[in-house]
Amino acid sequence: MFTNNNLTPEQRAAINRANAQHSTGAKSAAGHEASSRNHTVHGLARHNGHFALLPFEKKDEFDSLQHSLASEYRPTSPTEHILLTNMSESHWLAQRAQGLLTGCLDPQTGKINDPKSFALYLRYQTTHERAFNKALSEFQKLRAEKRKEQAGFEAQKRQQEVTEEQKRAARAQKEAEIDEEYLNDPEYRDLLHRITVAIETKSGEFAALNAEFERRYYSHLDGNEDHQAQAA
Repeated sequence: MFTNNNLTPEQRAAINRANAQHSTGAKSAAGHEASSRNHTVHGLARHNGHFALLPFEKKDEFDSLQHSLASEYRPTSPTEHILLTNMSESHWLAQRAQGLLTGCLDPQTGKINDPKSFALYLRYQTTHERAFNKALSEFQKLRAEKRKEQAGFEAQKRQQEVTEEQKRAARAQKEAEIDEEYLNDPEYRDLLHRITVAIETKSGEFAALNAEFERRYYSHLDGNEDHQAQAA
């Protein structure tokens, strides 16, 4: 994981130069004076909304950070990819601030040599850490909503499958009841007998007799189902 805690004086100077390159500068002597009072160059802010590595920072370390986060959270949508990018950039900037904070301390005594700069760097570190946590929270919220939506979809699908299975079971039972009922119906038995004879004799009446059987059978079956639905 990237760390910026051991910046050399040359590297801190590079941060200052890199940040200064993004400033157009004041146009007047008074403006220059005000600018010198109001700005401390440090490389801790995104310039024009864009994140950039400083000259001495290693791109492969930043890429490794992004890869580690992607492997851990496995983004699956453009929004999740954006949030992970925000997380990696915010963490990198927080670590950059940490390196500058360390540079404000006396290595022997730990005393703060530059309280004003130390307070500024600490504020930026806190800002970027909060940005990281906010992006992480939004990512987790989005992932939780996806899980909830998926769980609801799967529950609905299971309920539909149960309902369909219940319908099939009810229809099979009704068919068995109708078969039993028809066996006691003389007209039904006569129709079955005529169909059997037509099959055995290869009579041309088979198609008409079979169509009549299906019409009566399914009309009775569907009529019973409609009656049950109305009663329910």
